[in-house]
Amino acid sequence: MVRRPTLHVAKDGTKTWKVRFRDEHGRQSSETFAEESAAKRFCRWMADYGLEQALAILSQQEGETNGYTVAEWCEYHIDHLSGVQADTIARYRAYIRNDLGRLGLLPLDALTHEDIADWINTLAKTGTSGKTLKNKHGFLSAAMARAEAKGLVPANPCKGTRLPRTERDPMVFLTHEEYTCFLGCFTPYWQPLVTFLFSTGLRWSEATALRISDLDLERGTVAVERAWKRGGELGPPKSSKSRRTVALSPEVVDVLEPLVDGRSGSAWVFTNQRGGPVRHATFHENAWIPAVRLANGEDAQKQGAKRVARRRDITGSLIRPLSPGIGKRPRIHDARHSNASWLLAANIPLNVVQAHLGHESITTTSDRYGHVMPEAQGYVRAAISHALGAAHPTIEQGEVLQIEG
Repeated sequence: MVRRPTLHVAKDGTKTWKVRFRDEHGRQSSETFAEESAAKRFCRWMADYGLEQALAILSQQEGETNGYTVAEWCEYHIDHLSGVQADTIARYRAYIRNDLGRLGLLPLDALTHEDIADWINTLAKTGTSGKTLKNKHGFLSAAMARAEAKGLVPANPCKGTRLPRTERDPMVFLTHEEYTCFLGCFTPYWQPLVTFLFSTGLRWSEATALRISDLDLERGTVAVERAWKRGGELGPPKSSKSRRTVALSPEVVDVLEPLVDGRSGSAWVFTNQRGGPVRHATFHENAWIPAVRLANGEDAQKQGAKRVARRRDITGSLIRPLSPGIGKRPRIHDARHSNASWLLAANIPLNVVQAHLGHESITTTSDRYGHVMPEAQGYVRAAISHALGAAHPTIEQGEVLQIEG
């Protein structure tokens, strides 16, 4: 039953609004408000949170307690973090602004494990990915752990929360032949960047942040020292292991040499056609997606597109849809996945691939790409055969070994 405030007018004409309810013991009680809007807000709190938490929020806002709301404490937690990059801080503040929802108004010490579970389930129903759920829950859990350490809450209500698993988009791996076909669907201007992404496995944010001074074409290496962050700021790479030196094949060195000649060390290696840094959204819409369509036997742009660009190859000929198509629709990050699969298919040791990709842990490399190691099962078979080899002749002859003792 939805509660509604009741208007009361005193003899002197003063208006108040009363909200009646029954307390936890079944006794009738009420709260009186000077403004109708405040009374209606209290009714919404009771509907959304229940009576106990609605009363706790009311006490908090009326100054009857000296504690924090969940949102206020999360802001305090952020303000006292150290060693955290600016883009991460911005993301945490966005969690408070966009994702806490009804939790934000709750008094800190009123937050329960059930509230956390309801919050997680609500986010999951809106389509939030498993990884994002983990990040948001992890942020709130860290804030509540700080509150527990300061004695503001008896225990961290985030502990023990089970996070739902969601399906991840499958990785797309291109074979060498498919990559060759796909590369031909790009105009000559963008082919060096696409070649670089597939040949080095660098993240998009790393590759597009490279300067000429990061390249050592004589040695055939590139130093990864920075990456683009959310909000368009430059910062250090994703983790300490992401700061690395990556080998370049002679073919990639040949592709890069024209981009380096006569340019200053501070210039970007890859630029848009106006000379500025390449932006993901623009490249994705204007270069990558048209190439994916061409590689799958489709026109570069959908019918009815407002802007139709004629894409031509190095000879000036129109780039036409492949027939047959490659049958795969890679995303930009799948260039990195393809690079990893090529290295593992060539039996490059897992720890070398880890260092090449800049993974913080070898477990990440193994979990993500272990299934594309074609020789792994063969190694298992060979090891077991070697262990059992001496017994095979005896078993095949039907003899039974007697063990004395």
